[in-house]
Amino acid sequence: MIAQWIVSGFGVLVLLFGAAIAARPLILPAFADLFLSPSGFWIAVGFRFVIGLLMWKVAESSRAPGALRLLGGLMVVSAFVLPVIGLDGLTAIAEWGTGLSRWVLRNVGLIAALLGAYITWAVSPRRSQG
Repeated sequence: MIAQWIVSGFGVLVLLFGAAIAARPLILPAFADLFLSPSGFWIAVGFRFVIGLLMWKVAESSRAPGALRLLGGLMVVSAFVLPVIGLDGLTAIAEWGTGLSRWVLRNVGLIAALLGAYITWAVSPRRSQG
């Protein structure tokens, strides 16, 4: 039950973050800077790993078990890929991403908001059949 609340909270955070980027794309560099330090980098790695495992754990009782397993698996894999890319590689990716046009960033924000809403819906309790 706690795992479902954590994953649901993650979904809400993704939804809110996506909506914020869609509304004000220029806040993205400030957010990216939080993870472009050595400690922020390892926090991001650990966060991805834990949330990925929790998604995998709650998938069976969710409304979309396959999708949550896929998302959880991708998050765990990304937790192992990030150290291979390293902080310098992540910084280069962040600089490229923040340099995209506002239109692109707004659309990425909308996609993130929809993904967050989907995650939140997927882990919400199913309606009873009665």
